[in-house]
Amino acid sequence: MFELLSRDEIHAIHVAAMEILERIGIVIQHDGALRTLKKAGATIDKKKIVKIPEYLVREGLKKTPSRVLLKARNSKYDILIGDGNSYFTNGFGAHYTIDLETGQRRLSTLRDLEEFTLLSDYFPTVDYIKPNIIPQDLPKNILEQTMTLAEFKSAEKHCSVISLTSEGFRDVVEMSTILAGGEEAFLKNPSIIDAGFNNVPPLKYSEGIIEMILECAKYRIPFDISTGALASGSGPVTLAGTIVQGIAENHAIVVLTQLVGPGTPIMWGSCATILDQRYGTAAYGSPENGLIHAAFVQMAHYYGIPYYGAAGVVDSKVPDAQAAYENAINALIATLAGADVVHDGVYGILEAGVTACYEQFAISNEICNAIKRIARGIRINKETIALEIIEKVDHEKNYLTDLDALKFTKKHLIEEHWQPVITDRSSRSEWERKGAKDIVQRAREKVKEILATHKVEPLEKDIEQKMMEIIKEKAKKSA
Repeated sequence: MFELLSRDEIHAIHVAAMEILERIGIVIQHDGALRTLKKAGATIDKKKIVKIPEYLVREGLKKTPSRVLLKARNSKYDILIGDGNSYFTNGFGAHYTIDLETGQRRLSTLRDLEEFTLLSDYFPTVDYIKPNIIPQDLPKNILEQTMTLAEFKSAEKHCSVISLTSEGFRDVVEMSTILAGGEEAFLKNPSIIDAGFNNVPPLKYSEGIIEMILECAKYRIPFDISTGALASGSGPVTLAGTIVQGIAENHAIVVLTQLVGPGTPIMWGSCATILDQRYGTAAYGSPENGLIHAAFVQMAHYYGIPYYGAAGVVDSKVPDAQAAYENAINALIATLAGADVVHDGVYGILEAGVTACYEQFAISNEICNAIKRIARGIRINKETIALEIIEKVDHEKNYLTDLDALKFTKKHLIEEHWQPVITDRSSRSEWERKGAKDIVQRAREKVKEILATHKVEPLEKDIEQKMMEIIKEKAKKSA
């Protein structure tokens, strides 16, 4: 496992984060949350700056589960975050899409969301699903509700729901209650969904974000909280400073959530990276992004809480070599560091979250499949050391001609050797015979095949109808 920080460095970062909380404070623009925090022992000033003593942080962390169960519509896809494995999500939130047929960049649509969700359901590296697309062909008043129904219809895996406005999020929670089988069933099983939130760096949370976090705490809905600081922009230029600031920002939410809904599962993490001062853009494909994740993983585990990090984001505008190495480097670093969730690992989006790309999604699946193989490591036991087979084959035969060796290979091949899907390892003559296609072309063909053949278990008709009624009612009220 890759450990970036020493024990002394972990302690120094912790002490500095506690000093931010106790001396500098966090702005929380929500009166109800301020009352809750003040009653618990925090101090509040007229500017809504909350100063939180360390004992409240320790109490909050004690109440925060060290593992998070995410339930899926099909129980075979249930996962337990914090069990020692790294789980991967797809990307989130593209407003544009590179058309699969024309290759032209256009505004994203609801159909894109449905198709990317279907691909996420198919790709084995996507362990649970984020809304890859923000459709631009939907009215804003029914955006979140329609997106939620599209996700539920297009996947059997666990789905994270969209959380853009407090009003829309309440509708989404109501739809999730229907999916779970009613309010009583949902209260017993709120992890059928999860949500995600970022702050407004530096050191600030808006009223709307807090309102949705409180909704999660009310039902014990799992959620991820991730600092979105950009080093040298909304955070200090130094990586250590940005990490310290992010920890303080995240911990404020841990304290508030556990005061309102003790035991609410939280995935604690980072969407932080550096600001490229040359262009004024967030550099998510930078090596510093990977270092930030590696440090945050250690801090999360120091606090006994699952780590969720946006590793795998790419800055490239097209599915090229830059996109591949940006995706691979940071997703690999986060995985080797022990990230519980590698968010944006199987990315499928270009331009740092702006433009979805079907081909890049298939390429990211291939990359992350290889990363998961690396993370499994090498099995060392009497059988895998294979002394008996080595002795049997001896000096004159090989492992392709000896029958026992072939049986041994058949038994262990799939687990030992990574099996790529769109990577080409054939001879040049074979590659040319098949059209001399590059990986982007092969990815495009694979995506079309999946979209034509992959089917999911449909929602029950009455469940879908009840969700549609919520959408229709919302559309009427806003007409």
